[in-house]
Amino acid sequence: MRMRMTRFVLLVIGCAGPLLATAAPVPEIDANTGMAALTMISGGLLILRSRRRK
Repeated sequence: MRMRMTRFVLLVIGCAGPLLATAAPVPEIDANTGMAALTMISGGLLILRSRRRK
């Protein structure tokens, strides 16, 4: 069973290589934008969580 799982994982990794090599370039996000996004998401989750408890 363990050998079968190892073979499957190696097969998936082997197939994923060409897909990742042909991926479209992603624009870079600076640190300020990333922190602002995390702040907005965490604030929204806190608000939703507090409203569900009532």
